[in-house]
Amino acid sequence: MLLKRLFLPFILLCCMSQAGAQSADPADLCAQSRIAHHDPLGKATTATPEEDYYDVHYVKFDLQMNDTSTYTRGNVTTYATVVTPTMSVYAFELDTTQVIDSAKYNSQLIAVQTNGPIRTINLPSTLNQGDPFNVQVFYHGYPLPAQPGFFTAMTHAITGTGVEMLYTVSDPYVARSWWPCKQSVTDKIDSVTMWVTVPDGQRVGSNGLLGSVTTPVAGFKQYRWATHYAIDYYLISLAIAPYFDYSYYVHFDNSPDSMLVQNYFYDSATFMPAYKANFDSVGLMINYLSSLFGRYPFDHEKYGHCYTTLQGGMEHQTMTTIGVTNTELICHELGHQWFGDHVTYADWHQVWLSEGFATYCEQLYRTHFWGPAAGLAYRTNQYNNVMGPNGGKVYIDDTTSVIHLFDPRLVYKKAAAVIHMLRFRAPADSVFWNVLKTYQQTYAFGNASTDDFKATAEAAYGQNLDTFFNQWIYGEGYIKYAVRWAQDGNMVVIKLTQTTSMPSSVPLFSTPLEIQLHTTQGDTTIKVYNEVAEQYYFAYVSDSVTGITIDPNNWILDKVLSNTHDQALLGVNETKLNAFKAYPNPTRSDWNIDGLPANNTVVLSDINGKVLWQGNSGNGKLVIPGRQLPAGLYTLKLVSAEGKNETILLQHL
Repeated sequence: MLLKRLFLPFILLCCMSQAGAQSADPADLCAQSRIAHHDPLGKATTATPEEDYYDVHYVKFDLQMNDTSTYTRGNVTTYATVVTPTMSVYAFELDTTQVIDSAKYNSQLIAVQTNGPIRTINLPSTLNQGDPFNVQVFYHGYPLPAQPGFFTAMTHAITGTGVEMLYTVSDPYVARSWWPCKQSVTDKIDSVTMWVTVPDGQRVGSNGLLGSVTTPVAGFKQYRWATHYAIDYYLISLAIAPYFDYSYYVHFDNSPDSMLVQNYFYDSATFMPAYKANFDSVGLMINYLSSLFGRYPFDHEKYGHCYTTLQGGMEHQTMTTIGVTNTELICHELGHQWFGDHVTYADWHQVWLSEGFATYCEQLYRTHFWGPAAGLAYRTNQYNNVMGPNGGKVYIDDTTSVIHLFDPRLVYKKAAAVIHMLRFRAPADSVFWNVLKTYQQTYAFGNASTDDFKATAEAAYGQNLDTFFNQWIYGEGYIKYAVRWAQDGNMVVIKLTQTTSMPSSVPLFSTPLEIQLHTTQGDTTIKVYNEVAEQYYFAYVSDSVTGITIDPNNWILDKVLSNTHDQALLGVNETKLNAFKAYPNPTRSDWNIDGLPANNTVVLSDINGKVLWQGNSGNGKLVIPGRQLPAGLYTLKLVSAEGKNETILLQHL
């Protein structure tokens, strides 16, 4: 339905503060199955400091496996360079359920010492900074016993139709359960080859591109995969099953380039008729997300899926492991290829930079392909879930707990809500999308922190975002509003009272806010800035208001506790509240201000709170410069020596 916009001669809002006032969705599937900022309790990035003495460049896997067991036999070779002044001990991680048969240092046999999962090699001579070396570990065994849910390292499963399979999930700390590794998110591996030998009739899916399939001995096939993009340890994967290969090419919009989309599905007569359309839509998703974030980052290799019994999805770089065919989850895992894989968080405290953006991709998918109403409904359901309990942070203080790391309400849905709110604060929607593209370009194939992302947004927005991030990333809770309104002639009085769900963490949220006025002629939406616990707004309209809606498009994490038409508000002395006047308003040039108390501070800001001009009220009259400002709404705030704040809304045409 097309909403008819009200004709408004002008809208004037006055604000006053008083000093003393104050269904299973993809995120759940991904998070439940994967189930501050100050003085955080963190798991060490690596198991021992010696792991940080070197930088890993290349890892070569050569394994013998099958789809009937998690038993692993083979070897893994790590090529690295020393980054400390000297190094006399090489350390890596491999759980004790895996038996080391032998090891070679620069092709020479060498002894390995064991201290739980920490394995060390005393080097025959000390290496110096910049020296290259390689270590090859031959081993066999089973991973640690499977845990419920996602954190299994390796899973052997049999479907209801008797299909056997094996697949890996190393997130967050269990890569060492199946291969000798350095578990550090900041030491991305430059390239990986994955050679896996399996019995005939089985296929192996992995990262990058399939180079060849050879026959090392009769009855067996060796699959040789390779990726030449930087990759984190927990994103290396393999899946083995009697797969068939369903592949096609996606052609990028406005470009002659194309890219392989490669899927490994069960050889089942029922799978393709039921789910082919969902996976065929991946090409559309790749093009759409590329338009928002920049070109799919691994476009010289591929994107695709290995279908398994996993109750969710895991964003293994270039080839997601997935067990759910829902298109929102498919888009969630695709979104991770930018956020999490291409640009990885600096440490596990900041995993929201991965999961929050991937969850936001679900909403973007719904809005773009299903329409704005579907997107709003999806967002509303997620917001309602977030605002069930009162507290909880997006930022992870305790990274020792995987339950906290992958909390679906906070790390997924609330983080996605924060991203949407940051979009609302942008000077223009295009500026928000440029922030995401710049972030991807700046930290490509590397790591970034919350502060890095914040600095990128601040540079583009031209404003300090400390308050926003302190409230929504490092703080707890959400906004609660009580609303009263009344109308007298063409004047509508709105009183907005803000409380918060966790006042001990965030006693007051400062935020832009939309207020929609419903009238007999149609609806109109005005944007204000809410920065005090109690505010009065005065809107001047040309006909009868039948009701108002706070935050009609669900930009903000807020609950409206009450919304009351209360004519008693007309007893408020408007002249006392609105002690100073602006004219002409709206204007195409400057504003004249009369009625100001002498020698008080006057601040002009945009609607998102960015200060554009500041001065002194002098003798009570001012001219506020506006000629160079773009069309839009602005706030003029008077701050008295007593701490009283009054604000009027200015409009520039």
